[in-house]
Amino acid sequence: MSTPPPPKRPPRPDEVLAFHNGDTLENIPVIRDGPAPRPPRFPWKAMVAAGAVAAVVGAGVAVVLHQQTGPGRAADAKALPEATRNAAGAQPGSSGASPASPEPNSSSSAAPSRSAGASPSCIPVTYKTPDGPADCKAKADVCVAGAPWHVDDIEGLCGGPAPLQAIHVISQPATGGDPGATYCLAWTGSSDGAGKDAALLMNAAGYQCGAYLVGSDGQAIQADGTSVFSDSPRYCEGSYPGTRMTYPGVLDFPNEGGVQPPTYVCVAENTGA
Repeated sequence: MSTPPPPKRPPRPDEVLAFHNGDTLENIPVIRDGPAPRPPRFPWKAMVAAGAVAAVVGAGVAVVLHQQTGPGRAADAKALPEATRNAAGAQPGSSGASPASPEPNSSSSAAPSRSAGASPSCIPVTYKTPDGPADCKAKADVCVAGAPWHVDDIEGLCGGPAPLQAIHVISQPATGGDPGATYCLAWTGSSDGAGKDAALLMNAAGYQCGAYLVGSDGQAIQADGTSVFSDSPRYCEGSYPGTRMTYPGVLDFPNEGGVQPPTYVCVAENTGA
């Protein structure tokens, strides 16, 4: 028969006081009444701050890497061999220029070509004479009959001498052909597309004349006593070589009903002073 355990002694007063103060008796946990302890909270603020710092650092690293090995530098590296090939393959006189070539100087550039085949938009010219006021004109303005613009090789620029111009005489003096008389044309401003209309005047005042009739040497009265009129075409040199102020013309007389044959003259345009 087993021996019953000895009865436990009653707690001492100091042990009862310690129990009520939160101490345990013989390491037995004390269960307290009241709300349960709050679980630990996740540190969201700290995580958000750390993420922002990481994003800023990552963006800075990406910018540096893009500048060093980005597509812009790759494109430059790809274009460099092609530019080198183009510069090496360019022939002398071609329009391609090396990147190291200096900018062209307008003062040292060559003057526009004055050959017949060239058609520059602006040709350096002078007014009437080589020493006249300088200007820049289109080829069409330089080569038109009666133009006062001087070019050293006017025939080379314009493709030959000035072509024959038709002039319809709608009025003429009662007498004509006198070698001692001067003749001029008063333009009416009208034209039929094949020639201009004009009145033929004899010994007229200069302000009435749009153009003068001259000999092949450019003189209004011929020193040898010949007339300025001719029954065959002639070469008109004129008083202003290098210009188109003097050009060959053929006069017809519609008011004569075609009875009078055409008359060839040299016409010197009355242009400025």
